[in-house]
Amino acid sequence: MFDTKKGKYSEEENERIIQKVNEGNEKGIRERVILKELSNELNRGFAGIMSHVRKLRKQYPEKFHSTGRLGQSTEQRLNSWTEKEEEVVIQTVNRFLDRGQPLSAAIAQLEKELNRTQGAVYQRIYTLRRKSPERFNRMPEPRAKHKKEWQYQRSLVRNLEGNDSIGKGETAASLENIPSSLPSLHSQLQSSASLSEEEMVLKAFERRFGKLNNFTRNKLLTLMGKYGHTRVSIALFSIQDDKEFPVAVAEFLEQYLKRDFV
Repeated sequence: MFDTKKGKYSEEENERIIQKVNEGNEKGIRERVILKELSNELNRGFAGIMSHVRKLRKQYPEKFHSTGRLGQSTEQRLNSWTEKEEEVVIQTVNRFLDRGQPLSAAIAQLEKELNRTQGAVYQRIYTLRRKSPERFNRMPEPRAKHKKEWQYQRSLVRNLEGNDSIGKGETAASLENIPSSLPSLHSQLQSSASLSEEEMVLKAFERRFGKLNNFTRNKLLTLMGKYGHTRVSIALFSIQDDKEFPVAVAEFLEQYLKRDFV
């Protein structure tokens, strides 16, 4: 596997980084794309490039041009949402929903206007609705609570017993009398009803991306402990909307192929 360069950045590298960042910002290119190109050009790790750019901005702020987007600096753009951006989010969502247009249309508009991914915009809307619900003209309707396990059990009992007339009150009692030839069904129903939130997120990850190893499992548990189950699950199902996701997959494929041919 080909290793990236380590150690101190040269003056030539620093000048190239500043030039590339300024040129990219003037053209409206996303910062992550610029840093990815610099990583390939200078043969430096992506995380190292990102950290060094932040360091250069603190040392030589006069050499970096402003992005000109909502009056914020590029450093602020990488780390957080500004109040001005959040105000744009709220106004856009209210405008679209007041017109009867779907939230997805507002998110698509904000993606272009703020140069953010759809997943990031959706997460910010979710956070703002939770923190300041009074600023939104319309809130999403609460989801109806369905007793999925009871519906699932009724279906199983009808198929096993051959009786479509079993009612809700009889379902639980019928489960106690599942034929001995199918002893595993009862335990499967009980285990599915008792899954923890962590296990549900882990199973969702496995269905989308394959079997977990110990490192990945521990990483997901750490993320859930830090950000909460809801935010991790939302990110899990919206990650493929991120424009950087195909790039990450292609890079992993490249490293995978290199490893096999070394």
